[in-house]
Amino acid sequence: MRTVIAALSGIVLLFLCIIPGCRTAGVKYRMDAPVGFAVYTEDTALYRAISADGVRIRASRVENNPPGDAAMWGQAVEAHLKNRGYHRIAEQQVTARNGWSGSFTEYAYWYNAEEHRYAVTIFVTAGHVYLVEAGGTAERYARKRDGIIKSLGQFSVE
Repeated sequence: MRTVIAALSGIVLLFLCIIPGCRTAGVKYRMDAPVGFAVYTEDTALYRAISADGVRIRASRVENNPPGDAAMWGQAVEAHLKNRGYHRIAEQQVTARNGWSGSFTEYAYWYNAEEHRYAVTIFVTAGHVYLVEAGGTAERYARKRDGIIKSLGQFSVE
């Protein structure tokens, strides 16, 4: 069991290291920004939005390689985050505009002596894993949470 967790943690580490440099030419993300968010329009390779108080949303994709389902990728992400001090506080299923079923999971963590929230939604297809991430300080994120979840229902990829 430890070997499986170690392997998944390794995969997730690679997976999460790729995300910041991820460029997905030809992919257009569609998502209605929650009220109070501005969408970055210059970078078309990612979907990025930010609120005036610093809560951020980002959508990206990576190859589904090694091939896995949503449960496997969710466990891999969870193992990676737990190793870094994040604690899962909520999880629910969401459905995107195109009918994809995804797993929305929220985590709590401390940074600079302040409690934060990080939410990751994972949509998995045969070829790709789509991530919609959101985060900010716990207080500010809480005010935006419902709008973020509602926006996930409008997520799609062209």
